[in-house]
Amino acid sequence: MNETIARALLAAIDAETPREDRAQAAARLVRDAGGYRWVGIYDVGDEEVGLIGHSGSTPPAHTRFSITLGLSGAAISARSTVVSDDGPGSEAIVPILGAESGIVIGTLDAQSDRTGAFSAGDVAFLEECAEVLRPLYD
Repeated sequence: MNETIARALLAAIDAETPREDRAQAAARLVRDAGGYRWVGIYDVGDEEVGLIGHSGSTPPAHTRFSITLGLSGAAISARSTVVSDDGPGSEAIVPILGAESGIVIGTLDAQSDRTGAFSAGDVAFLEECAEVLRPLYD
């Protein structure tokens, strides 16, 4: 990951603003750096996933959903990144793991209009972003 982006992400999540504003700023930085159509940052609870910040085109129709649904459910249960090229475009969901527990505490969701948009380099970038975002959950 570019050091400038890492510093900007750290500054965004370490600001003295409400958590949702920090998540929104971080989503915008990830979206701009990767050239994605949409980026969302989610909380993961015991039974539900909830959107806390996003950047890009329209937000998803459902901002809260079961932890077992769709690609998010697959990333949460596997505790690893899931990439899909089904449908128009591509999507990658990266779990954000608790530092000590290893439990999924959040997800980073990136979407592109292009099919096959997420190379190994894109996935590595998003996984590094997810690591930097971990303090957002403290």
